[in-house]
Amino acid sequence: MAAAGGALAAWQVKGAFAADLPVVRVGIIPIFVVAPHIVADKMGYFATEGISVATQMIQGGTIGVPALVSGGFDILYSNTTAILTALERGIDLRILAEGTRIPKAPPDPAAIIQRKGGGLKTGKDLEGKSIGINTRFDIQWLIAQAWIKKTGGDPAKVNFREVPLPAMMDAVKGGQVDAAVLVDPFLAIALGNPDFELLDWAQSKVMPGYPSSLWVVTAETAATKADLLRRWVRGFYKGAEWVNANIGDPAYLQLVAGYTKTDEKLLAKMALNKQPMDIDAAGVDKVAALMQDNGILKTNIDVTPNIFK
Repeated sequence: MAAAGGALAAWQVKGAFAADLPVVRVGIIPIFVVAPHIVADKMGYFATEGISVATQMIQGGTIGVPALVSGGFDILYSNTTAILTALERGIDLRILAEGTRIPKAPPDPAAIIQRKGGGLKTGKDLEGKSIGINTRFDIQWLIAQAWIKKTGGDPAKVNFREVPLPAMMDAVKGGQVDAAVLVDPFLAIALGNPDFELLDWAQSKVMPGYPSSLWVVTAETAATKADLLRRWVRGFYKGAEWVNANIGDPAYLQLVAGYTKTDEKLLAKMALNKQPMDIDAAGVDKVAALMQDNGILKTNIDVTPNIFK
């Protein structure tokens, strides 16, 4: 903790000079995955690289894409599904870094839950019933769709109902949906509540080791602000090194609790995964193939040309 406090104090001093540095505007979702960016800002890694960041919290990665394209952000954190959909629609993007990857085995940061005693075991059991997802054609929808097919069900016979994440548990408990795809911290809350039970660790079952999220820029920004972006990438990976060395420790939990507004004790129960230090283009292509198999994408996508150099 002393080391973290010292680094934080150093950031506060460097912050006084932030106005003199070129600014990179970044849109993020306030979840644990974006910790490397937050760390790089707070501990002065970006300032050391000669840049300042203006970070804006957004509701979801999908709605962030139009803001990125319109110039509202220089850099956007978003889920891989939304980015691949944008690429297919002709939006020219470049990938700067990954978020965390989906675990190859449970526990996952996302899973399907049901009411206690709900009796559901497979996708076949969900036919004629409903499942709550945050947004159609997003990563939760992909997880649910792929899991239903993998476990013997027909997704066309399942009702997918869009439910805001904070309302998901109430929807399951109240019977508005029979099951739901929950993500942390809501998943950790549900697993500790006797009203609910785990249906399956669907995420690692259908997307083991896949990149779940990406940091991206437009091709225009990549061309016109290449030097600033390289500085951001270097600072980001310095933040990632700190995260990977401290994940799950009190200093890490305190930092993440601060910007996610999540209790540290709850964070400690979540599946917290390390930050990859590279970009797995083949893994992103696997997500694209899964999306194509489930009708979200219509064409093959090779993201190798879209990786920022």
